[in-house]
Amino acid sequence: MKHRYIYLVITISLLLIGTHAASAQALDQLGVKKGVTMNGSINASTTAYTASGIESRRDPFAWYLNGNININLFGYDMPFSFSYSNQGRNYSQPFNQFRFAPSYKWARLYVGTTSMNFSNYTLAGHMFNGVGVELTPQKWRISAMYGTLLKAVPFDVLVPESYSRASFERKGAGLKVAYENAGNSYGVSLFRAKDDAASLPFIPDDATITPRENVAVAFNVKQNIIQHIFVDVEYSVSAINRDVRGEKNAFDSSRGTSNLLKHFLSPTNNTRYFDAIQAGLGYNGSFYTVQLRYERVAPDYVTLGAYNVVNDMRNITVAPSFKLFNGRVNLSANAGMQVNNLDNSKSSDARRWVVNGNASVTAGQHWVLNGGYSNFSNYTRVKPQFDPYFNNPMDTLDFYQVNNTYNGMVMYHTGDKDRQQAITLNSSYQYASDRSSSDTTDPILTKFFTSNLSYSYSLPPKDLTMSATVNYYKNSAAGLSTTFMGPGVNVNKQFLEKTLRTGLSAVYNMTSAKSTTGEGATTTTNSTLFNTGLNINYSPKGKVTEAPAEGEGKKKFFSKQTHSIGATVSWVLRGASANQPGYNELTSTINYTYSF
Repeated sequence: MKHRYIYLVITISLLLIGTHAASAQALDQLGVKKGVTMNGSINASTTAYTASGIESRRDPFAWYLNGNININLFGYDMPFSFSYSNQGRNYSQPFNQFRFAPSYKWARLYVGTTSMNFSNYTLAGHMFNGVGVELTPQKWRISAMYGTLLKAVPFDVLVPESYSRASFERKGAGLKVAYENAGNSYGVSLFRAKDDAASLPFIPDDATITPRENVAVAFNVKQNIIQHIFVDVEYSVSAINRDVRGEKNAFDSSRGTSNLLKHFLSPTNNTRYFDAIQAGLGYNGSFYTVQLRYERVAPDYVTLGAYNVVNDMRNITVAPSFKLFNGRVNLSANAGMQVNNLDNSKSSDARRWVVNGNASVTAGQHWVLNGGYSNFSNYTRVKPQFDPYFNNPMDTLDFYQVNNTYNGMVMYHTGDKDRQQAITLNSSYQYASDRSSSDTTDPILTKFFTSNLSYSYSLPPKDLTMSATVNYYKNSAAGLSTTFMGPGVNVNKQFLEKTLRTGLSAVYNMTSAKSTTGEGATTTTNSTLFNTGLNINYSPKGKVTEAPAEGEGKKKFFSKQTHSIGATVSWVLRGASANQPGYNELTSTINYTYSF
């Protein structure tokens, strides 16, 4: 087992040594005259909550503390961030975190809680607590990481929720190397993660989790073939051991374990291999671009370096775009087909056609128009379960689902530096239909319409902005129709040379729901909701210390310091209805920020 880690440790060590050597060679070039400076911000806030008429939907008191600090030491940037809250106890994985990321020129180091992205199918943004490094010397791109992806969360037989939160401690390490030149790039990434089977002292017999191990590798190439034509390809392989406690197998040809990945993962009876590929071919013209893309992800593809990977699907899409009349008219479209059940192991398979288009037009100095259309259609074929005594090939179910969405926006704006006005109308309409091949009745339709009309008026010399809106939504489905509408106002005003900012908002909504039973009886339920809020923020102007000229002295440790204190009060009043009593909620927040 140890030799598998030695390769990775040696590689990372060489990278760090190279970084140290490069830094040592640049010591004589350090900007000593830059001195030491610090900038960033620290924020503290507290929230109080109370409700009457219903059970409280959040804690009555909560506080938060977070900050971002960057120290520049003779030209080296060393950012540090942290977050802390009394709400951390409500999370199974760490909520309270810190992050330290010093950098100098083309080298950056990550320490603490952070995330990195190698590939969509290896390490893809998963948070970890450990160390990472990114090196970008000239045309090279080198990244490496090691840390804890999940902490151990034990079972508690007295708390049923612990069964869904429990997890083994999971360590991970990864390396990515890429070379870029003249728009072309070539890279490879390797990621490995393993659960510690001994990290949980007790595992119930009915528990569903098992300690897992994963190795994923990806190769990617982007190449300009000839002028205006480019191609990019990424191929990934992931090996997953679903239970590291299984018996080790030195070789098993039925599972393809005689390959390079066996040097990083010991195959067992629970080891499986999956692959994924995505490729694109494109053409860049003077005013248009066309891309043809292909993506295939094997069923059950998984990597422990990503929170979620959509698998068992194949996509083929074409995406043209156009810029006309000096960019005043922009057109784009995307059309393709998606299929699943690639290995025919499921009792049903689906084909999905996707077509969408968007257009934006800037007409003159006052008008802006946007419009879009999308048509998502889904075809599902449900196959009967195999019966040795009866298997009628005609006994299948074809199910069709079509979603059509239209949206548009029209805005008219006018004014000058002393007075500005704008009227905006946003609307969208969506309907979906479902019908099976054996259904002779009309398809089931679900319709959703939303519209928003707003007017804004501002006086920049007086630091005053006002707006009014009218919202309307309607949703109708089989036997149920819901209408939601109401006005809203918002006023913002700044005082004391823009150091005191105030805002007042209010929204009133009326909802009417009509339901129809099978006997034709209609029931109507009406309800109201009033929401108002007030926010005040005071930020006195900070003292700015200008940097001295060459030879006039040292740069100040803090170049600018500001303080900001704010308060927000929100009140929600829900009117009583036939199905629910009325209630009200009051939320108050006090916030303080120190920037330097």
